[in-house]
Amino acid sequence: MIKILMIEDDLELAEILSEFLEQFEMSVKTCAEPFLGLSELEVNKYDLVILDLSLPGLDGLQVCKEIRKKHDVPIIISSAR
Repeated sequence: MIKILMIEDDLELAEILSEFLEQFEMSVKTCAEPFLGLSELEVNKYDLVILDLSLPGLDGLQVCKEIRKKHDVPIIISSAR
């Protein structure tokens, strides 16, 4: 099973995406706060990160940079920008 971490503050969108991906045997963990998402990556291994750019507290591009400092996980940017 593919493990995906979604860092997305729009919980309705996160739920829709999670339900869709789970149809294809993908496990999705959603974090609405960027710092929680970064902490989650320290504790668990993921095959993919879906990252929103408009996050509260820390810009998504900065989150992307922080992920790259420690992890080699693929990142898909999800944004309305």
